[in-house]
Amino acid sequence: MTQLGTLNRLSALDTNTVADALDFLGIKGAVYGLRPLWNCPSIAGRVSTLKFHLKADTSPTATSVSPEAATEGHVLVISGGIDGVSCSDAIVNSAWKSKLIQGTVIDGLYRTFDDVHDRCPAYGRGVATISDRSQTMQASFGLPLKIRGVMVHQDDYVTADSSGTVFVPAKRIEEVLEVAERISHRRNLMAQAVRAGRSASEIMNDAEIQSISRDGPSQAVTVSSSSNPKKSTPETHGLVSMFADVDTAAVSDALDKLGICGQALGIMPLENYQKITVGPAFTVRYVPAAQPAGSVGDFIDDVGEGDVVVIDNNGRVDCTVWGDIMTQYAGLRGIAGTVISGVCRDVNRAISDHYPLFTAGHWMRTGKDRVEVGAVNEPVAIGSVRVNPGDVVVADANGVVFIPRHRAREVAEVAQLIEKSEAGIREMIVDGATLAKAREAFKYHQLQRTE
Repeated sequence: MTQLGTLNRLSALDTNTVADALDFLGIKGAVYGLRPLWNCPSIAGRVSTLKFHLKADTSPTATSVSPEAATEGHVLVISGGIDGVSCSDAIVNSAWKSKLIQGTVIDGLYRTFDDVHDRCPAYGRGVATISDRSQTMQASFGLPLKIRGVMVHQDDYVTADSSGTVFVPAKRIEEVLEVAERISHRRNLMAQAVRAGRSASEIMNDAEIQSISRDGPSQAVTVSSSSNPKKSTPETHGLVSMFADVDTAAVSDALDKLGICGQALGIMPLENYQKITVGPAFTVRYVPAAQPAGSVGDFIDDVGEGDVVVIDNNGRVDCTVWGDIMTQYAGLRGIAGTVISGVCRDVNRAISDHYPLFTAGHWMRTGKDRVEVGAVNEPVAIGSVRVNPGDVVVADANGVVFIPRHRAREVAEVAQLIEKSEAGIREMIVDGATLAKAREAFKYHQLQRTE
């Protein structure tokens, strides 16, 4: 297989699939925390390594990265950054524009002066405005690096997308690609079965679908209705409808006024959703996997139409509990959205399907054989909030709040009053009133004060 053929095969796979293949083969390569630093394209290529170290003096250097550090067409992988200080800047953009590199993966921070559309595709821990030229210097290139606990060598392979970054040892690339392609075939079979209306438990226990043989014919699936037979009760529908036009900010203020803790700290939307997600909580608690490991997703067959799946994975960021098959299946069954105290993967699928996901982050490594379902529809903890089955979930671009079911009506009434008052304040200031006068007219400072 030529290098071009190998890179084409790697480029055709997402990081989730490659990470699953590494798991299957017992290879450590998926790293957490190195994500796209803007809306940049995915990258896949050979690695050129570059390491920085601290300078003995504070005299500035001419550039932070020398162009010769990268082999043409490779992905530049940089380590040795300092917290709060960039270890990559405009010189990297120049190398990218000159076609010397495909992109960068930085175990540190990045800065650039160019327009976002001209930036080199970059994956790292974040961005910074402070230059590294007086604090660090290029130490070496082409030597092994340790990136987030993974040893990376010159000419290894790397692939990075919206789910994160994965490294593959060069000497194992062929077997990793073979296994990854089989896994991709299996996932395609699962997606086909989902579209045909088969249940999640049936799919998960189908030996042919779960095998990773790519040589056999795709099994025939019987098409059936994918509609969800589990409907909400009139009482639940009534409670949910009270929050349909109330955002999380107003609900949060109402919770504060009533002395209720319901704001889920650290749980954020996958994207800037324009709509509000509302529904009763269907709770799931994950625990570390036993031997042999138990179920990771069969509960989805029991989730009702309009429910919000609320998953407690104890805040773990080292393995995911939600991916593209779950997203597709949930969307087909009319599930309102998913909230996870933990991470998800296959984010492109969720975004393209407009499926609402609210999580502590995203990463590509599977939870299979790492966690299993410990309990369903029992109390769970999400961002330090206790959530009971049937509690009302309200989620939007600001985050997620939970309302105890037995207090949902009073919370909704207070939230609606707050929104009405704030709308009145906005009208007054548009008409020329001072902010102080408008706030006084609607008793703004008493709106969120605990009664």
